[in-house]
Amino acid sequence: MYVYRTLKIEIPWQLVEERPDVLGLAVRMHLAVEEYVRRLLKELTGQEEPKLTTEELDRHLTPDRRELAHRIIEETFPKYGLRKYFANQAKVFWRDVVFHRAVPLNAQLRVEDERDVGRAVFVDLKSGVLRVRKLGIPPFVVKLKKGSISWIRERLQEGAELKLAFLGVDVRRGKDPTYGGLYVALVFAREVTQIEPRALVVVDVNRLDHYIKVGLVVDGRVVELLKFPKRGRVQKLERIHVHIRQLSRALAKVDEDRDPRRALDLQRQLWKLKTKRYGIIRDIVINATREIIKLAREHQAAIALDTMEDDTYRELKERNGDGVKKHLLDGLGQLRKRLQALAQWYGLPYLEERLYSTICPKCNAKMVEENGRFMRCPACGFKAHRDNVPVIWAEKRYWEILQKTKQPTFSAAVTFLTS
Repeated sequence: MYVYRTLKIEIPWQLVEERPDVLGLAVRMHLAVEEYVRRLLKELTGQEEPKLTTEELDRHLTPDRRELAHRIIEETFPKYGLRKYFANQAKVFWRDVVFHRAVPLNAQLRVEDERDVGRAVFVDLKSGVLRVRKLGIPPFVVKLKKGSISWIRERLQEGAELKLAFLGVDVRRGKDPTYGGLYVALVFAREVTQIEPRALVVVDVNRLDHYIKVGLVVDGRVVELLKFPKRGRVQKLERIHVHIRQLSRALAKVDEDRDPRRALDLQRQLWKLKTKRYGIIRDIVINATREIIKLAREHQAAIALDTMEDDTYRELKERNGDGVKKHLLDGLGQLRKRLQALAQWYGLPYLEERLYSTICPKCNAKMVEENGRFMRCPACGFKAHRDNVPVIWAEKRYWEILQKTKQPTFSAAVTFLTS
């Protein structure tokens, strides 16, 4: 099967300011795609803005819907001044446009002295630049960072090839959507065969201050335990949140009409701190995922993720509002998505399986929580730290879970993982 990873190249703000036509093109592409997706899904579901899972989308976007999709693309894209190339690309990738809300562009990667064949996106590793051209505006160039070049070379060493690219604009969806920076996303693909697992890596996903617990289980016995992140990282997140709360209270007391400079200064400080908080959470997720994947690859292990139900996750975040606990939950969705995509990339079996932390693994009775997050069974006396109980359940159900991981569980839809 083919698997995919994506490298996101940010377009510098200086270039956007100098070239408003680049921003204009990205926005027109975004608006055309949004209208196409909205009209298509309304035709398929009868709803104005249906909230569909990836699996539900996959069931709706069947081959017999192709003609309908093509008709909507032909009616929509010219309205936004997009040349025929975009409509043709959207028609070829009509399903992918719905999943990823962007038009795939053809792309070429030059590693040494390969001939330029005139694709819309040209990545030149030798000169360290990315060129975007032939899109109805003058070409523009983005210099590649050393980290991006290294990332690309690592993917090439793993046998991947550059397949396509996206020109997009960051959108924070919600009640009042906001637009961020522009980017070019490079999509790499390679063919993998899923390994035959010889062990289990069990991941217990918690709020970050309760840590991510990882256990390596071999032949029904735990042989290694890991814990992420370090306590210092959690404490830093907590301090940042306290500072954000203080600034938010101060901003609420400022009259923007009388003291606009003070209000602007507080807003800038808030934005800077929130960006920093997001960056720390992202780094924690990236580092934890890297170590989990490394452990699984070293031991030819399947990954079994004990994760809470989606409804429970949403309920917990809503219950905590904008509090620190809500933000300590923020990384769980990122971790889940990243682990699944990287497991897919390396051919590691991946399974999401409920492994209880409040049910006794010895007698199945309901346990009670004591000080220090220890769980005790009133029926048989079993006692263990709450975060270790799922791993003990994995020991007990080792062979059952191992057999389950051998069944393909990846979505039929393509998952693109950024960086």
